[in-house]
Amino acid sequence: MHDHREILALAAAAIDFELDPVDRSRLHAALETCSLCRRQAAAMRATATILGRQSDIGTPSRVRDVVIGAALRSGRRTPAPRTLLAASLSLLVVLGGTAVIVGNRGMSILPPASPLASAPIQTATAQASPTASPTGSPTSASPTVQASPAPPQPIPGISTGSPSPVDVGPLRAGEVAAMVSTGRLVIRTQPGTGPESAVFKTGVYPGQRVLTIEGPVEASGYPWFRVRLGVIEGWAAAASRDGEPWLAPVRNGLIAYVRGASDPSGEAILTVGPDGSAGGTVLLSDPNVVHYEHLTWSPDGRHLAFVGKFADAPSGPSEIFVIDADGSNLVQLTHNEADDDSPAWSPDSKLIAFRQGEPDSSVVVVRADGSEVTVLGPGANPVWSPDGLQLAMTVSDGVSTRVWVMATDGGDRRQVGDTMVAAAPPAWSPDGRTLVVSSSGLALIDVATGSITPLSAEAGAVPTWSIDGMLAFSTTGSAAPGVMVIDSDGSNVRRVLADLAFVSVLQWSPDGRRLLFGDDDGDSLVAVADPGSGNLTLLVNDVGGTRSPAWQPRLP
Repeated sequence: MHDHREILALAAAAIDFELDPVDRSRLHAALETCSLCRRQAAAMRATATILGRQSDIGTPSRVRDVVIGAALRSGRRTPAPRTLLAASLSLLVVLGGTAVIVGNRGMSILPPASPLASAPIQTATAQASPTASPTGSPTSASPTVQASPAPPQPIPGISTGSPSPVDVGPLRAGEVAAMVSTGRLVIRTQPGTGPESAVFKTGVYPGQRVLTIEGPVEASGYPWFRVRLGVIEGWAAAASRDGEPWLAPVRNGLIAYVRGASDPSGEAILTVGPDGSAGGTVLLSDPNVVHYEHLTWSPDGRHLAFVGKFADAPSGPSEIFVIDADGSNLVQLTHNEADDDSPAWSPDSKLIAFRQGEPDSSVVVVRADGSEVTVLGPGANPVWSPDGLQLAMTVSDGVSTRVWVMATDGGDRRQVGDTMVAAAPPAWSPDGRTLVVSSSGLALIDVATGSITPLSAEAGAVPTWSIDGMLAFSTTGSAAPGVMVIDSDGSNVRRVLADLAFVSVLQWSPDGRRLLFGDDDGDSLVAVADPGSGNLTLLVNDVGGTRSPAWQPRLP
């Protein structure tokens, strides 16, 4: 016979923390043989699902504490399932319409048989991490989390007191940071692993970006930053106790672009520094490959993907190529008779989605080494959600074009928003809840509900979303065409650059502070603008033609 209180404490710890082999075996055995433990663990995870959802009106911390207490107080008396259900329903009354806001990220409840088999627990570090014990020792828990794509959940723990400033290496408040470890990192209400931080807000996945706004401070032996992810704010551990980074600053690297030529075999991919220094350095000049297009850096900055054709068949199908950041190791990624274009990297830099075929185009995903090609279904202009769990795309029925989303394995495919859009990529909000599209003007589409919010009546194109929530787009629909920026609620519209007839590429810098754009009207140029100051840095102005600029992220 086992101690139900200890088993439930282990189940709570296993939601976010790594268990040692002995405790894991105890938990497995109890959940496989004890229906009471299974029901309580399932109810606890169901409660965690509710607690993880966001509310427009906010949730009093005391109500959350009551619900957690109701789920975990099994030592004094065993709560009946109806007690847990009542506590969960009480919180639902407070939360109101939170299910609409969260979307389709659902939580997997422990199944009756082999409960943990579908949710292997891994740490975010390569070595073994401290485990969470039933007694909740201050040194027993690690803020690393499981590798499965389930949302993060609340945990029990012990407070370690007021946080104090610490040194966490190169990352500083105010910078964009990327998750550089495996697994899933929880954003919490407070720094530390104690009860006051047990209610999580969301999770961060490999390669995903956050904006750091305060920190670092030390709590529970880890360095923590307050971070922002779209409309979500909370605290995340930036490194392990032994200093291995989990969040790293994203800096501005080189800008790659295509230099045109009268003879396509003379085209080349060049790089230039964001301040104009080190200009014209050739990254690739291969007479066997021509018509370079769609340059895009991997999120880790190590590889550049692009579209090209072979010189001996310039009218043949386009293929996707990948080259290392130093110009070495050119690899042809696709091999078929259909046109392949619009490559898009997954946030963890392991996969590339692209459009294949014309006119019956499909979205295809391939590993960055060219292996494991998977056709996901009809669509074009694929873009990855910030957490890497979904793909958005445009789908045409021959008359109109709509936006669709699907899981990265092709499942859960559905149309979002019943509005016609331009045949151009949509853009995800940093928290993955919203897409901005170009329609008659700019519009926002809630991914969970499909609700549509007009953002700007100005005819817009090439919308792009900054990490801090500001949107940029180009427009030709006014007397002074150019580049505009606008807050995500539709307010504070201002013109950054005027008198640009056609902006072909518009993207935020990796550090989220500046805009890169290319203008293909007249003398082609590549330039960088500062939306705050209005300063413009002209990097390339070539009558021979430049196109497809792409800004390289640089991680330590």
